[in-house]
Parts: sequence; structure tokens; C-alpha cells
Amino acid sequence: MRIEDIKKDDDFKILCPALQADELRRLRENIIKDGEFREPVIVWRSEGILIDGHNRLSVWDNMTDEERQRIAPPAINAIEFKDREAVHNWIISNQLGRRNLDQKQKSYLVGKWYQAEKKEPHRPSKKKGDTVSPLMKTSEKIAEKTGQSSRQVKRDAQFTEAVEVLVSNIGPEVKAELLTDKKIGKARVVEIAALPADKQKAEYDRAMGRGEPSPGITFDPSEWGGMEPVADPVIPAGTVTEYHLKEMQAPWREFNRLMTAVKKVIEDLPEGTAGAWCDQNQMADIMGCYSNLRSTVNHRKPVAICGHCNGLKCDRCYQTGALNKDLSEALREGTEATGVLNAR
Repeated sequence: MRIEDIKKDDDFKILCPALQADELRRLRENIIKDGEFREPVIVWRSEGILIDGHNRLSVWDNMTDEERQRIAPPAINAIEFKDREAVHNWIISNQLGRRNLDQKQKSYLVGKWYQAEKKEPHRPSKKKGDTVSPLMKTSEKIAEKTGQSSRQVKRDAQFTEAVEVLVSNIGPEVKAELLTDKKIGKARVVEIAALPADKQKAEYDRAMGRGEPSPGITFDPSEWGGMEPVADPVIPAGTVTEYHLKEMQAPWREFNRLMTAVKKVIEDLPEGTAGAWCDQNQMADIMGCYSNLRSTVNHRKPVAICGHCNGLKCDRCYQTGALNKDLSEALREGTEATGVLNAR
């Protein structure tokens, strides 16, 4: 088989994480420096489909004619498989043994492994009087091999299922983004997949910073709690309950999501074009300001129903019915101090 005849399959490729641009550049530089491809590409023999070595093949495809005259193409190691599922499982096992996976990619592969194992036939459950222990649960079996808890394996399977739901309802183009983009975490993916199918795309676009902004980005200042008094309370009528409190916390969830993205940008500054403007001390100052901002805003997050009015809205909670962390701690300290005085 010639290197030019190798076919690529998107379903297999997505299980093989692509290198970042700088990593792919270093791989190319090392190959050119060594004058050879040290590792072969792996191909499904009867189908001629690439199953491992996508990054190496990408380097070869983008070499100049002059470079190809000096460097031979990567060797081809052809392996036979009985069907696509067998190839699928081989890729998962092979990839989990590597170190260049980020957490979402690893979770997705563990989840695919869990799905594959669940399809396998199992022995009947243990009957009364049997002395042989029943089979380990699928999650426990995989947990033992991956070094994580069975609960984490189940969460990984839930994440994998959520990815597949979104791919089915939104389109195959989102799969790579779901597994590699830092803007959206695993828990958020699961949340969006649990929404009705007709609402998933809009919410997904919001999570990725596209389309209409999330309701948590623009909100009335009164929703922050612990700020200046406002004419209209957050809840037009009635008592603030735990349910309302969670609604009021929406801006902070959005704030933390955005601040996580900001932190990633800050951390990338020294390696990017802006790196020349920042030395180590300046970066420490920037991160210090970032931490202070995040801490300050989070202390204003409503965390408890107002203990002065029990959620009925009063001047001490600025007519919100809830207390932020600072005010909640002050109330607790005051209550404890009162209790000590009364005890005397």
C-alpha cells in the first residue's frame, strides 16, 4: 500500500486528538531534523483506512517537494480487524495509553469504552446459594483499568452520551469543538444536552460566545445583592425562597464562566505575540489583580436568604431578600456574639 492511497475516516479521526498548532510545528521540525518518521502510521488492512498516525500523515501531506526528496514517507503498519467496532475499541485502548490527551478527550474515550462494554453479553446475576461472585459492574471494571473511581467512569459515560446527543441534534461539525474547546466544560455539555432538542443549538452557541448573549450577561444591578438600594425588588412580589436564590445566582455562574476564559487568555500571554510586553513580575501582578477581582465579585454573590427578614425584603438586604457572603458572615457573627452575651 502506498502512503497516497491511505483513506481517512472522520469517525476514527475524532478519537485521535489532533495536536495544537505549536505541537504540530514542533513535530514537523523534529521529523525534518531527524530526517525520518520514527513511528509508522497504522492502517486497517482490508479497508485501507488510517486508524493511528493522523498527525504524522498531516506533516507528510504538507511537506515541500524538496523535503520529500530528502525524507521518506512514514512506514505503514497494516492490521486486520473484523469490523468497525473492533477498530473503534482498538483506537480507544491505544489512545488512553498516551499522555497527550486533555481531560475532556480522555473522558469521552472512557465513556465510549463504557458504552462498548455495556453491549457485551454478561453472565446471569448471582443466584441464592452460588459461591462464585457475579461479574464486576462495567463501571468498576473500567475504573480498575483506568485508575479512577467507578463514579467518575459513569460521569464520563454521561458526558459521552451528551456529546453524541448534541452532535445528533446540532450537527457533526460541533464534535471536535466539544472535545477540544476550553470555553465549554463537561458539566455544561451535559446541561445543554438535557434541554429540549429545539433549544440546544441556541444554548450551545451562547456557551461558545456566539449568537444572542446569555440572560446572565446583562442583568439589573439589584440582582447582585449587597449594592445600593433599588426601587423595585428582584422578585416583584412574595417571599424570596431557595428557588429564587438560585435564579439570582445566575449572573455569578456566567461571570465565573467568562472569568475562566479570561484566565486562559492571561496564561497564554507570555507565549503569544503580547508576550514581549510582560515579564514574570508583571504577569504576577496581572494574576494578582485577576484573583482580587474574582474574589471581590464572588463575595457579592447572594448565598443565603436574608436572616433579618426571612426573605421578605428589607433595607438590610437592600430589598433583595438575600444576603451576599459579606453580609451573611456579618449576620452570623452578630448572632453568635448575641448568643454569647445572652449565655452570660
